[in-house]
Amino acid sequence: MTLHYLEVLAAVCQEKTMHAAAEKLHISQPAISKIISDLEKHYNVKMFERINHRLFLTPVGAIMRDRALEILELFARMEDEINIQGQQSHIRIGASVSVGTRLLPPLLARLSQQEKTVTYEVVVNNTSRIEQLVSDYMLDLALVEGSVDNPNLIAQDIVQDELVLAVRAGHPLAGKPEVRYEDLEQYPFVTREDGSSNRNQLERSLQEKGAMLKMNYSCSSVEAIKQALLYTDGIAALSGMMVEEEIKEGVITILPLDGMRFMRSIRLIYHKNKYMTPGMKAFIGLLDDEVQNSSDSAAP
Repeated sequence: MTLHYLEVLAAVCQEKTMHAAAEKLHISQPAISKIISDLEKHYNVKMFERINHRLFLTPVGAIMRDRALEILELFARMEDEINIQGQQSHIRIGASVSVGTRLLPPLLARLSQQEKTVTYEVVVNNTSRIEQLVSDYMLDLALVEGSVDNPNLIAQDIVQDELVLAVRAGHPLAGKPEVRYEDLEQYPFVTREDGSSNRNQLERSLQEKGAMLKMNYSCSSVEAIKQALLYTDGIAALSGMMVEEEIKEGVITILPLDGMRFMRSIRLIYHKNKYMTPGMKAFIGLLDDEVQNSSDSAAP
């Protein structure tokens, strides 16, 4: 039993197939298979059920996965504490798409300027994927939009963001003083993929209120959604900060929906058992300063 065996186990659990785990770790698939087989023989247990070329954890496999993640996190913590003695600190940061596009880049620029001993790596993905990576100790902390339901995560509200209904400037509904649910039913909705907090909030709220939306255009990229809006009569639920530039340029406009506003929280999340390294504390400090500066500039 070595730390490498635990890293392989964690990768297989995360990727769900040995082939994907092998690609992630840059080793051969037979080597992955042998390590899993050795673990099962060593403990005399079956950790995975193999169904249709996919792996599903058994109850004892789930226990070992959880303990392996804790051990790997403890090892990373030891390395951080030792690196501190050499004035080094590395953080793994996650962000959902809207935050990773607009809020995070200037924050990282400040981090590089002010904290010369802190290095970082970043993963931008949809909210549900980022939550899972933080829960699995694959990321140290993250910024995401919307609700956070994972009991292993601590979530702190950072700032409020508004979700808006965006269309091209020449859209038939553009310029109307008020848009009703029935109006929205006449046009296709350009949506984010499953796992996006946009799709899980504003669109869900509209549907719960009885709007029969035409969900026939799904994108994994916000930029792809904006391009779809520019060339079709589609409507999209987007973070207001994602269309600020297009609104200033006059190519995208916002639909006023029965006088209603949809607000959501941008949250900082990290594992409840996470050790706060100096690098993480430095990042959170800069985040607090950035939010405070934004609030002060927005005040009348």
